[in-house]
Amino acid sequence: MIREMINTSDDKSLTQGTIFNCAFCPRYKNDEIFGLIITARCDIANENKVRTYNFIPVIPFNLWKEFELSILLKDRVIKSITNQLKQLIEKSGFTMSNLNTYGEEKILEIIKKDNKLKTTDLSNLLIQLEKLHIINEVGNYEKKYSIFKRDIEEIIKSVIENKVSDYFFIDEIAGYGASIANLREIYEIDIETAKMIKDGLTLKRGRPYLGLNNKLENDFCSIIGQLKSPYIELLLQRFANNFTRIGIDNHNSLIINKICEVS
Repeated sequence: MIREMINTSDDKSLTQGTIFNCAFCPRYKNDEIFGLIITARCDIANENKVRTYNFIPVIPFNLWKEFELSILLKDRVIKSITNQLKQLIEKSGFTMSNLNTYGEEKILEIIKKDNKLKTTDLSNLLIQLEKLHIINEVGNYEKKYSIFKRDIEEIIKSVIENKVSDYFFIDEIAGYGASIANLREIYEIDIETAKMIKDGLTLKRGRPYLGLNNKLENDFCSIIGQLKSPYIELLLQRFANNFTRIGIDNHNSLIINKICEVS
């Protein structure tokens, strides 16, 4: 069941938790994404206190899955793939250095010609090489999902359950589907531009807008809605945790033995 996380009936208020379209993010400069205002409500109420509002990018899942999901997937599976690949290459009498130096085509040619691997091992080697190619590609989600279905579903489940510190999952933004807020990136929009968004702002191609993308097919920037409570509070808590963690030295392992000793 989809959680109703966005109040779309309020498309005029500009406050903490407001979501607007046409936000700018370098990673998605050719795509329409959203911005979610994180500036404190008291600062927004006191216009003389700040000159800009801060926002974080919110990416529709159909865009996020092609880029950022690829990074998470690679981090998750690369070690397993390279370990299996290394074992098979060494089983054939070569090393990973040989593979990198002479290339796959030459090494595979020799392996097949001299029958250096059993049929099942050769088949597995080809599978691992294909997996390695796929995870190093940007995009190609459908192919990745067909090969790494379980891994991808586990990653998405972890994001939804707030177990991945960089992201916050929003079940649905009307007209765009599921979306994901990036809790690591912060951008600015100037107050005067933000005020114009409340009534809808048609972006002009030749004019720069701090925090907005004026190179999109959809050039009408407006408020989409408000992230409801308690989701906005949870998002801000998780956002703050990324930047307020305090690093300390690890404990000395001997202390456990010392305090547990029986006199």
